[in-house]
Amino acid sequence: MVPDTIKRLSLSQQIIPILRDEIRTEFKPGDRLCTIAAFARRFEVSFHSVREALSVLEQEGLIERHAGRGTFVCDGQKGRHVGVLVEIDLADPHTSYYYRRAAGQTVELLRAAGVDARLYTGHASQTQPRPLDITSTEFRAALALNVFSGVIAFAAPEHRFPLWFQDLRRAGIPIVSGGGKIGEEVDAVVRPDLNQMIRSGVGYLLAHGRRRIALMAWRSRWEPAGHQVEEFIDTFRAAMAEAGLPVYDRWVRDDLPPVAPGAGWEEFREIWMAGDAHGEKPDGMLIADDNLFLGAAMAVLQLGIRVPEDLLIVSHHNQGSGLASPLPVTRLEFNPDAFAQARVDLLLKLMRRQPLPSRDILISHTLVEVESGCNRRSQESADKRQAPEHNDGSIRSAAAPAGIG
Repeated sequence: MVPDTIKRLSLSQQIIPILRDEIRTEFKPGDRLCTIAAFARRFEVSFHSVREALSVLEQEGLIERHAGRGTFVCDGQKGRHVGVLVEIDLADPHTSYYYRRAAGQTVELLRAAGVDARLYTGHASQTQPRPLDITSTEFRAALALNVFSGVIAFAAPEHRFPLWFQDLRRAGIPIVSGGGKIGEEVDAVVRPDLNQMIRSGVGYLLAHGRRRIALMAWRSRWEPAGHQVEEFIDTFRAAMAEAGLPVYDRWVRDDLPPVAPGAGWEEFREIWMAGDAHGEKPDGMLIADDNLFLGAAMAVLQLGIRVPEDLLIVSHHNQGSGLASPLPVTRLEFNPDAFAQARVDLLLKLMRRQPLPSRDILISHTLVEVESGCNRRSQESADKRQAPEHNDGSIRSAAAPAGIG
């Protein structure tokens, strides 16, 4: 039965997604499609509309048209590759280790699976507002040539989705990213379970007798105003309220991007000095970024604070970064390889039209106690133990879609 929208709007743009989906799911390379006249009768449109639709599909590399012979299905993957896009400047020494490791590992995993993959990098800075469009000129050029079979995006401008995402979506190219509206802008999302990280950190501090807890978070210049940091702070406040403890605003800092020089040092000193005026200082601190921790550790040493006697510290960390702590610290470690593996798994399933375990995957953390640079013991977070395992056990499906990159 012909859809009402086709009958009402006999335009080529209404035909294209139907034919595209049929070619990819019901035909194999070399199959011959029916004639233009047959398509016109089926969709009740003009020959001209059918020709326009077939021209678009030919440009996408899905079909070949030969005069006197007909229209044939092409190998849709021939000459195409997966684009791994990282908009952040990987050469910037302040760029997080996570992006360098996760992006490189993603390319290696795709190639190991027999998929041609290429890395595209931009020159955006994490300390500046997010660009409105893609800064990788190579990616934009490849997009214009229609050479992508899939895209995995790290630190792309997901929250201001430019036209290139829409072009890929219209062409049926699967996109896996760290944010965006699932089903509208991207096909699947893989993101860290940051809320659980905050709860785990608060729980650890409470279990070790700390009641005056401070929070160092961050306000990314790449997120919508206040979006990410509000999640951090809201979760922190909720966890403290559940324990019957107050949150002192003077001990919560979120005003600097973590990669900004001196950000951790300044945030920590603001918190510690604020305690002087009220005759009380925090006895526990949760730091939501490993870059902030580095600066905070320098401030702790300069101020002569005893750790953990005076202050017990729990901090986010990227596993494998080689970061040696000058202080005893409990780490909430995220593994960049787990993000790479999860995104690759999702993209391959999308490309093969296989069912997905979930379209919103959360990566959990591992809790590790470190005694001045050496691991003392390691355990998985309680949430991770309770969650259904996927791949290496550090990945679980989100309860509901979210748009955080």
